[in-house]
Amino acid sequence: MSKKKKTVEKPPEGAVKAKPNISRILKQFHQIDVGTVMKAKMWDMCFVEPCTPIEEIIGILSSRKHIWVVDDTKSMKLLGLITERDMVDVMSPRKLDPYTFTVSANTLRSLVFGGIDDAEDMMTTDLVTIRPDDTMDKALLKMKRHHLKRLPVVKGGRLVGELTMKSIILQFKKVMRWYQILQEHEETTSKKK
Repeated sequence: MSKKKKTVEKPPEGAVKAKPNISRILKQFHQIDVGTVMKAKMWDMCFVEPCTPIEEIIGILSSRKHIWVVDDTKSMKLLGLITERDMVDVMSPRKLDPYTFTVSANTLRSLVFGGIDDAEDMMTTDLVTIRPDDTMDKALLKMKRHHLKRLPVVKGGRLVGELTMKSIILQFKKVMRWYQILQEHEETTSKKK
């Protein structure tokens, strides 16, 4: 099976391709509300209830990077998040120092030591969230400050979507292309005058 090479269309000779002003575009992108950029396709998001068995969680994480945990699928009240990293944590527990006198529940949280039966036992509950009416500037700052690749978009405690780095990059790429089209249009109309 041979792979097709992507061909890049070259502009006609003598044509100058308009280069977008990324700094200007980014400043405007920062002012867009999260609701415009977020992934709101709930059917494409993965969420489970707290009582979902660990076997089902493992199955889901074999094809997904994260799972949102909601109170129930009708209310969509956000309770937590399970990521691939959480799976690694419960699969390979920390070694206990023989001189440790106090042990937290998180230290013993593992498939080896037991105590992991369902989504509630495995989820992270300390979530950083964003509202759909917040700006992209605020969302990006939260993602940078907390080293996150995704933010749950919550309205009144209810999960209404998610904002991922992939969705941000795709939307920004579209915005840049749109500005480039506008800039090229302005240049061609100004040459005609």
